[in-house]
Amino acid sequence: MDYAGTGVFVASTIGLLLALSIGGHEVSWTSPILLALATLGVGGFALLRRVEQQAADPLISPQLMAEPVIWRASLTVLLFAAVLFGLIVQLPVFFQTALRTSATVSGLLLIPLTLAQVLVSTATGRRISATGRPRTAMAAGLSIVMAAFFVLAAGIELGPVFIVLLTFLIGAGLGSTMPAAQTMVQWAAGAERLGVGTAAVSFSRSIGGAIGAALASAVLLAALQVVDPNARTILVQELASTGSSHIEASQIAPALIVGYRWVFLALGVLSGCAALVAWSIPNLDLAAIPPGVRSPTTR
Repeated sequence: MDYAGTGVFVASTIGLLLALSIGGHEVSWTSPILLALATLGVGGFALLRRVEQQAADPLISPQLMAEPVIWRASLTVLLFAAVLFGLIVQLPVFFQTALRTSATVSGLLLIPLTLAQVLVSTATGRRISATGRPRTAMAAGLSIVMAAFFVLAAGIELGPVFIVLLTFLIGAGLGSTMPAAQTMVQWAAGAERLGVGTAAVSFSRSIGGAIGAALASAVLLAALQVVDPNARTILVQELASTGSSHIEASQIAPALIVGYRWVFLALGVLSGCAALVAWSIPNLDLAAIPPGVRSPTTR
């Protein structure tokens, strides 16, 4: 058991997530406690590499993560998950507060996002099986997601139908990520490290989702603090006490429109970063033998 690596990783993750969760909400962004948490998170992850290099059986294998295909695909999945979970957490609240829909309708409006993701994920898997080239589909899909978020931020006041159409497009773009990333990592890891490589992708997805949910909330609260501190206070109090479906949206809707515009812009930037990382991955041929792998893996 890698106790040292596990301890450093857990402490770093908790520090980073707490900093994102309470910053601008319970404490100011410049408070000593928040700076200490941020330092713990960033410094801990910087230390983690050295700790894992000295571990006999590391939690996160430095040798595995040093391979370009694996760490770039894992980073792409982390950013993808941050975008997906940030959107899933914030979108229902946006529908209920800024657009004044009911809780039931806001849930139903998430169906196009999920449906598009499932359909494209299935189609992407079949295309990869046919062509053996997983990189392009993932990178192109994330590029589409970036563009869709920027259009969504610009047209946020055009109503639910416009937003649902764009979330369908975002879901379609995101649906190309997991099949491609999973396949590339398994190919690069080879048969001997197949389980470790697969776990690295799942691990990146989990961490990215937690970070994305916290980051999207932090961006929303920071934007509201600048635009209308009173709207921020109302939103926080109502969400904590009765739920977003009871918020008097007419009081704070204009400020929320501005706040969520910044949230969608932030998610667009994250999508762009994911697309850049994805395009930097070599255009693999899954029929070839990966570098450093002694025997070919089956597709």
